[in-house]
Amino acid sequence: MTKEKAPPTMVRKIVSLKNPGEVHLLKQSLEQVGARLIKELPIVNAYLCEFPSEEKALLTFRNREELFEVEDDIEFKLCWLFAPFFPLPPLFPPPFQAPAKPQPQPVYGGVRVGWGLKRIGAPEVWDKLQKRRVRVGIIDTGIDYKHQDLRENIKDGICTLDGQRDFMDDYGHGTHIAGIIGSAGNRYRGMMGINPYVDIYAVKAFNKEGKGKLSDIIEGLEWLARRQVELINMSFSTSENSRAFASAISFMEAQGITMVAASGNDGVGRSVKFPARFPQVIAVSATDRYDRVAAFSSTGPEVDFCAPGTDIPSAWLNNSYEEKSGTSFAAPHITGIAADIQNVYGPMPPSRLREIMASGAVRLAQLSDEQQGAGMVELPRIIK
Repeated sequence: MTKEKAPPTMVRKIVSLKNPGEVHLLKQSLEQVGARLIKELPIVNAYLCEFPSEEKALLTFRNREELFEVEDDIEFKLCWLFAPFFPLPPLFPPPFQAPAKPQPQPVYGGVRVGWGLKRIGAPEVWDKLQKRRVRVGIIDTGIDYKHQDLRENIKDGICTLDGQRDFMDDYGHGTHIAGIIGSAGNRYRGMMGINPYVDIYAVKAFNKEGKGKLSDIIEGLEWLARRQVELINMSFSTSENSRAFASAISFMEAQGITMVAASGNDGVGRSVKFPARFPQVIAVSATDRYDRVAAFSSTGPEVDFCAPGTDIPSAWLNNSYEEKSGTSFAAPHITGIAADIQNVYGPMPPSRLREIMASGAVRLAQLSDEQQGAGMVELPRIIK
């Protein structure tokens, strides 16, 4: 009895054109091997293409390097700890620090505030924020746009995943990120975010398993650029570099958009991941409530700032709230800080925004330069 052959595994590649006017050559090449064009990625002058096999993809572009540049549609992971994480205690804990124990979330004006927001001084500047609404893009798993703390601040959204349109979060991660940045729980006695007056633009580029592809992220970046967002939060990472991704990041910076990303969760001493590793992106490492670097946080010379990233409470699916850990949740603290600064002082180039944040950062004695960058940004040192 003969075994049936397994169906061929389709392979997707991002194909960049070195001459934008030669897309007809690409289409002809795809037809010859039974491949197809999935979607255009205009900001990087590229196309996502699907091939019957890896061999067919190699055959299509053999000896045609002068016309096309081909790379994998690489996969990204979210920078959070899906399973419970129990870091080892430091070998020499400072004598004045008590052991970690559960603490109630502080209350300001009848709303709950996470310890991370308190650490950066967000509640102290709420009464100084202006009516101006800062446009913030979040590329993630979507957002629960029915959540009572978020629904009034979500202005628009898109799903870049195949065959889907709805950007409703079915995983939770993106909702948690949005809550840290822009929850407006003061209206419903829920939780507050760093800036309750932001306009949030959601890109659902990660599926219900928490996986995302480069092509969907690039499509999301283009969508956000067309909506003229001022800030973008990216709480995901990969160890693989990409020419197409680097080109997309450069395009966004040229539009004057400030981008913030999680450094990664590979542990102290392990290198910072992409996109945080790109020089145009603000890289954020994670700290705990005792101003120690989180044991899971990737560190390195690319780190620009540190921010709270362990046991961070925020919005979750179905009008609920949960505590989560990861550099995923450190990054939106910096994004929220940037939103506050632009709310008060108006639009500014990414370089100027970095300078202002660095001027309000405090160096943490227990952390090295590679663990904290310029340090922990404290909003009351900037907005007075």
